[in-house]
Amino acid sequence: MFASCLAASALADPVPTRGFEVDTSNRNNVVAFYQSVFQASEGYRDRINWTGNYTSTAAGAEGTTSAAFAGDVERRLNYFRALCGVPADVRVNTGFTVNIQEADTYKPDPSTTKAAAAQRSALMIARTYPNSGGLNHNPPQSNTAWTTAAWNANKNGNLALGFFGPGAVDAYVQENVVGISNWNIDVGHRRWLLCHWSTDFASGDTPGLFSGNSVRPPSNAMYVVPRAADANFNIDPLFHSYPAAGYFPVEHNSPYWSLSYHKADFSAATVTLRDAALNVLPVSVVSRRSGFGDNSIVWQVPASAAIFSVTGDTTFHVTVSGIQGENVPTVHSYDVTLFDPQRLNQSGVVTGQSSPLAAGSTYQVSGLEGVEQVEAGMFQRKAATWVEGAEDSPAPKVIAKASSTYPFLAAVAGFAKSGTKAFHLTFPTRYDPMINGVPQQSFELDREIVPGTGSALTFQYRRGLMTPATKLAVESSVDGGLTWSNLTTISGGGGTSDAAFQASSLPLPSAGSPLRVRFRFYLSDPTSSLYAHEDYPTAATGIFIDDIGVSAGDWLEPWGTVKASGLTSFAFNSTTAGTSIGSGTWWLRARAYLGGKAFPWGAAKVVTPRGQFELSGSTTPPVSGANYNFLGDPAATSYRFEVSAPGAGAWTEGAETAPPPQIIAQTSPAYTVLSTLTGFRKSGARSFRLGLATLTDPEDFFMVERDATPSATSALEFWTRRGPMAVTNRLHVELSTDGGNTWTSIWNLPGTKKADKAMTRQSVSLSAWAGTAVKFRFALRNAGGNNLKWNASKSGVWVDDITVTNPSPVLWSKETTIAAGATTVTLNEVIAGRPLVVGQTVQIRLRPMYGATAGAWGPALLVTPSALSASLTGFAAYQAYEYPSQSLAFDADSDGDGMVDGIEYAFSTDPTRPSVAADSIAITVERMEISRDLPTERADVNYNAEWSDDLTTWSSEGVDVRIEGGKIIASAPIGGPSRVMRWVVLQK
Repeated sequence: MFASCLAASALADPVPTRGFEVDTSNRNNVVAFYQSVFQASEGYRDRINWTGNYTSTAAGAEGTTSAAFAGDVERRLNYFRALCGVPADVRVNTGFTVNIQEADTYKPDPSTTKAAAAQRSALMIARTYPNSGGLNHNPPQSNTAWTTAAWNANKNGNLALGFFGPGAVDAYVQENVVGISNWNIDVGHRRWLLCHWSTDFASGDTPGLFSGNSVRPPSNAMYVVPRAADANFNIDPLFHSYPAAGYFPVEHNSPYWSLSYHKADFSAATVTLRDAALNVLPVSVVSRRSGFGDNSIVWQVPASAAIFSVTGDTTFHVTVSGIQGENVPTVHSYDVTLFDPQRLNQSGVVTGQSSPLAAGSTYQVSGLEGVEQVEAGMFQRKAATWVEGAEDSPAPKVIAKASSTYPFLAAVAGFAKSGTKAFHLTFPTRYDPMINGVPQQSFELDREIVPGTGSALTFQYRRGLMTPATKLAVESSVDGGLTWSNLTTISGGGGTSDAAFQASSLPLPSAGSPLRVRFRFYLSDPTSSLYAHEDYPTAATGIFIDDIGVSAGDWLEPWGTVKASGLTSFAFNSTTAGTSIGSGTWWLRARAYLGGKAFPWGAAKVVTPRGQFELSGSTTPPVSGANYNFLGDPAATSYRFEVSAPGAGAWTEGAETAPPPQIIAQTSPAYTVLSTLTGFRKSGARSFRLGLATLTDPEDFFMVERDATPSATSALEFWTRRGPMAVTNRLHVELSTDGGNTWTSIWNLPGTKKADKAMTRQSVSLSAWAGTAVKFRFALRNAGGNNLKWNASKSGVWVDDITVTNPSPVLWSKETTIAAGATTVTLNEVIAGRPLVVGQTVQIRLRPMYGATAGAWGPALLVTPSALSASLTGFAAYQAYEYPSQSLAFDADSDGDGMVDGIEYAFSTDPTRPSVAADSIAITVERMEISRDLPTERADVNYNAEWSDDLTTWSSEGVDVRIEGGKIIASAPIGGPSRVMRWVVLQK
């Protein structure tokens, strides 16, 4: 109910102060109500504009407060009334006059307004301090600044010292007020504020003062007891509780829970409190008194229910029995769910392509229901090369929560590490009456950091005057600032400043989520002494921080956003991002807005856009193949699609033990192919040896077990040295282009009877085989006659350091022509020219053709066929391998042609291009028949058909479906003249 008026109120300025309703059974409604209405009254201290003073007791010394401040109070009061279900349209400081009873001891002028009386009462409370007599509902005339008007306001009001304005309203409903009456236990303050027949209140306030060592706490007098004429007794009575039934912000909780009903008798009532597991919890009824607004019963809850923070929603069940009274229900049961309104039980989810084209794509948003607006954000992940300083330019990316009474961006000589300024945190004052303590100061880096392995937060700091109880906590948050974890704490050094800046490097946790960093300055012991700016305005108090950075880490640079009510999809492209998206990695995230507050971003969809002619699809396709999408060029007349096997790069084959030689040898057992003969090797300790060990031995050889694809400039290089052998012996280098099935000699060296004196470098051009995968072997053969007598140590030929220079980067390749206008190519064994093999990587790439002129190749994509890919079957495999760039769903209509993706899948039509495939119709005397092509019968689909005579009621009675000859045919009995048939496809 509240959500509908929130959209208007969130945009209005100022936020309305009354007329609220909220459905507390709806969590998001309460979150929105809290964020827009409760938060709108925060900051009231800056709007009070009190015109009074603490030095005089004369008329007028009480001063006045601003209309905006009165609106803050009125809004806060109506906020709590709406939460608790009572009319939330009461007014504050309207000019209504005081409530004077005949029996009153003191009577002010009847024309005195409640606002004037309450304001005088607030001054009396503050001026009488530290005596508590100002909080008396029958204050003595001895009180400072006492007047009959102040007496009247005390008699008819809620009274507070240490609170004012909306803060006093909070304290009253929670009964967090120290006074001299039993009103706390009777929850009288709360009962008067939530009295369902009240219509008008007045608030008197002073903001407090701290000067020197003199403390003057703030004060409030809330005029709550109305004249009978000002009440509305025509409102039907109703149960209202505190905490309220339904979802209730946990920070408003109280140890004293209550249930109220006008004219109810709670004298014999009992209370049963259960937790979420229905365990009974102990409670103590502390009050059944009437006379404070609506009649009420009050009970004190145990510590497990008297909580003021939660990380998850916490529900309690309440039953109050034995209620008496005319027309009053005897039993009232309700649930209270305490929750944190800064947390949503939802998180935005972005889905879509991981590798979209550089032109962009559309992404879906889900997970955020019942929110006012959904925002999609686009962030580019970049190396964190920035250094955050406090200079005027560039403006620092920080969120400061520091007092304006001292310079946060401080130019203090010697207290800037670089430039002229540093971030400065210090205590503005020794005591703040509003918080009854020392105000902490902080600032947060307005950057989201993505730590990696070894990432660290780095900064420089120099302490000024800081007592040991003064601390700087450096903290990180992975949930958008909801919770913070300590990275380190720096303590003050006492009455002397650091002589120079110190460097700090703090390891950052690699949590998998972006994190935020803040620096928080606080006093760890409230009784400790401290250095405050107001006491030492010219001294360097506090701490100075400069040159903040991150090492070995990234950050998310924010770019464009798309925000709308009910946003379910958005376009990610260079226009919406506000910059080119063609390079780098992007994080796409979604978040909710409620009550005008932006909640933390959800998990990221990590996206790496791809450019023109860049292929997108599975990198682990099945051996049967897969489809790959690309962004083409309308001017291209065709494309060339290349499939190749990446080469292993340059290699040198030696005979060393490590790495072990990759050869297959067929040699005589009279010698070893791996020789250690000194002088017969080019490098290392071994070389290859071939010899003919008997007079008639025809051949010994070894084959190099390496693939090589020469380029046009490649050569086979190796070193040889011959020992004594017959001149009819020849060493052949042979080449195979079919994996070793057949061999061709491409070089030979005849034998010599006189041994070579040294190793000789040999080089054989391979340009004739450029682009062809080849293998090599070295064979020693006898061309005729007998071999020389075998010498076990000297006979034969030695070979070492075999290599192919300038090899091609691919082992083999095959190109296929693709038609102009295509956006998809297929990789399979036909296109590759050979079977795809599990574990054997292939490279695919595409280039355009402009007539006979070839354009540049697009980026290459390496794919490795996998047996695991077979685990994807049916529609899931269809999505992953045939349409990898589309987010298909069986019941979705991706191309908007009226046929859902499941139908397109079942009948093998294209779900990315709108089309209508008409059925063939045949009619006989008894039956009608529809049919269409069925290129592939899907194993995970049930094919059925139905008929109807009115397009409303459908039946499968008498329907026969058969598949034959590449077609699917369905027939049904002939019916009326309007009978129609349709296909029904169900996923198994």
